[in-house]
Amino acid sequence: MGLKYIEQVKSFILLLLILLSLTLTFSIWTYSPSYDLSGTPVVDIAIAEKKKLEDVVKPYRLLLSQEASFKGSDNTRIIEDVLNWMTKWEIQTVELLNNQASDQQINDYIKTPNALTFFFPAEVPFKIYNNILTFNDYNLPNASFDRLTVDWGKDTRGQMNLYFINTITKKVYMASIGQANQEDFISRLKNETMDLPVYNEIVREKRLSLYVSASPKAIPSYTYIEEEIAPEKFKNALFANPSLVRSNPLGTSGREYSDDSALMNVDYLLKRLSYVYPASESDKVGKPDELIQQSLNFINEHSGWTDDYRYSKINNSTKQVSYQLYFHGMPVFSKDPETEISVHWGTNRVYRYIRPYVSIADTLRQGEIPLRSGQDIYDLIHALHENKVLSIDDITIGYNLSRNDQQRIVDLEPSWYYLSNGSWTRITPELLGGGKFGLE
Repeated sequence: MGLKYIEQVKSFILLLLILLSLTLTFSIWTYSPSYDLSGTPVVDIAIAEKKKLEDVVKPYRLLLSQEASFKGSDNTRIIEDVLNWMTKWEIQTVELLNNQASDQQINDYIKTPNALTFFFPAEVPFKIYNNILTFNDYNLPNASFDRLTVDWGKDTRGQMNLYFINTITKKVYMASIGQANQEDFISRLKNETMDLPVYNEIVREKRLSLYVSASPKAIPSYTYIEEEIAPEKFKNALFANPSLVRSNPLGTSGREYSDDSALMNVDYLLKRLSYVYPASESDKVGKPDELIQQSLNFINEHSGWTDDYRYSKINNSTKQVSYQLYFHGMPVFSKDPETEISVHWGTNRVYRYIRPYVSIADTLRQGEIPLRSGQDIYDLIHALHENKVLSIDDITIGYNLSRNDQQRIVDLEPSWYYLSNGSWTRITPELLGGGKFGLE
C-alpha cells in the first residue's frame, strides 16, 4: 500500500511540474514588457510655418461697380478687411441660378451698379470656402467658382445677394444673406474704397470683359538675399526612415536622395527639389475640394510654407494643386518654375511634390518703377499683336524674379503680365520702349 501511495504522489508531482512548465512557456511567449515612452523623442520636422485655408485661398482683386464707373484694388489688406466683415454673415441656401450663362450675362452680374466682385486665380470649391465664410446650407453643391459678387442694388426688397460665378463652366449660383447689417457694410465699404483707383471695363464682343486700371502707378522694386533651406530638412520630413536614405551627387548641379520607396532630386541651379513616391501613382480623377485640403494638410505636416504662397491652379485629371509665390500682395513670376509649389496627389498619399528650397530674407527697397496704366498696356498689345488680345483672360501687375547666383542676390522688378491659355506672359520693358517683340 505504501509503494502504491508513493507512485500516486510521484504522478501528481510530475503532472504539476508539466502544468507549471506549460504555464511558464506560455507566459514567456505572450510576455510584453511595459516601456516608459515619456522620454522617447518624437521627430517633428518643422521647416517653416503651417497655414490655414484662408491664408492660401485668396482673391487677388476686388472690383467695385458704381453708377457707370468702376474702382478696383489688388491690395491684400483691403481685400482681407472686406472679407473679414463677410465672415460674420450667415449665407442661406445656395441655388443654381444659371446652368449655362453667356459671357455677356456674366459681364452683367459684375457691372451691375452697387456690386462688389472678388476675382480668384483658380476655381474654388464651395466645400472649401465653407471653411472661410459661414454657410447655413449643409448640402452645398459639388461645384466651384472663380468670381464672387456681392450685390445690394438688384433686389427690390433691399436684400443683399451673393452670386458665385464660374467663368469656365459658365454656371452661376445664388444665395441670400441672413442677419447682415446692410447699412453698416455699405458704409464701411464706402470708407474703405473711397480712394481706390478708377478701373476701366474693356468690352469684347461675345467674350468676358477685362478690367484694368485707368491711371499709371509707381510700384517699388526690391532686392533681397536668398535664404537656402537645407535639403536635408526636406529629406528628414518626406522619407519614412531618413536614416536609411541613400544620398548620391548628380554631378556638380544637384543631389539625389532615395530609399526603396521614394526618390528626391535636388537641383542646385534652379534651387528646386522634386520628390516622388512611385507606388502611389493614380489615374483616377480627383475631387477638387479633397485635393486642395489634402495638399494643404501635406505641406502643413512639415510646416512647409516658407513664404506667401497662394492657391493658383488645379487639375482634377492629374490631381495637381499649385501654389504661387506672392510678395507684397502681388504674384511673383520667373522664367523657370521656381516661384511655385506643386503637389500631385496619389493613392492615399502624395505622389509628386515639386517646390523651391529657398525663401525671401532681408529685403531692401530699391526705389519705385513707374508703370503705365492697364488700359495703355491693353492698347499697346492690341496695336502690336492684335490677334493676341482675343485670347487674353486677364492683365495684372506682378514681380519678375531674376537671380544673381554668384552673390545669392535676387531682384524683384514690377512688370505687367497678361494671362492667356492658363499661362502668364511678361510684357517686357523692350516692348514698352518700342522693341520688336517684348513678350516673354
